[in-house]
Amino acid sequence: MRLFDEKVTVFAASLPWEAQYLSEKIFKMENIVSKDGFSISAGYWRERPVLVLVSGVGSARATLAHQFVHSNFNVKRVVIFGLAGALRKGMKVGDIVIPEAAGLVGGEQADLKPLEMVPTAHDYDGDVFCGGVVLQSDKPLGPREKMALAVGNAVCVDMESHTASSIARLHGVPCSVIRAISDEIDTVVDLAKPKGDARFMAAAKVAAERNSIFIEKAMTANIGAVLS
Repeated sequence: MRLFDEKVTVFAASLPWEAQYLSEKIFKMENIVSKDGFSISAGYWRERPVLVLVSGVGSARATLAHQFVHSNFNVKRVVIFGLAGALRKGMKVGDIVIPEAAGLVGGEQADLKPLEMVPTAHDYDGDVFCGGVVLQSDKPLGPREKMALAVGNAVCVDMESHTASSIARLHGVPCSVIRAISDEIDTVVDLAKPKGDARFMAAAKVAAERNSIFIEKAMTANIGAVLS
């Protein structure tokens, strides 16, 4: 049984602080589910119902959280947001990436999942990269690993987009990815303890805020396309 029948757009991040900036823009936001390491908050964007899902990091947590959402809510669209590592030289911290497909690190062409593109925000003052493939990794990657993946249409790497988009596709729900670059292709990160890497965390928080600013502007300018 669904928790309620109203169709909702789901904005899905992996970490609470990735979602914090966007959540502050949503009217009457309140937590409605907290279980199994994930949380779901509900609110309204210009009278349209939205959910903010914080799934936790990685494929296993994303699987649990997204399956729960599709089983218990009437989902009409999923927008995956948050941080990503750059796979192209010239991409900077805070740049926005809107890929057209999600794949797996080491995967095959058959693994690619098409994504729904969203209109860009014309008044956003940063760089926006549209198209290409976001690759999903099962672990954080360093410069050498990222450079090895910087071929073909690969534009960025994360740890949840392929899983979440695959589940959405199984349920017949369109899925978009809007990520912000948190680490450039040659950025060295303490992969054992990234949260303890002060320089990375500072860049990551800038990227998370820029991600939410872009989404807010895109929703305001193209509310029908983003929240339809």
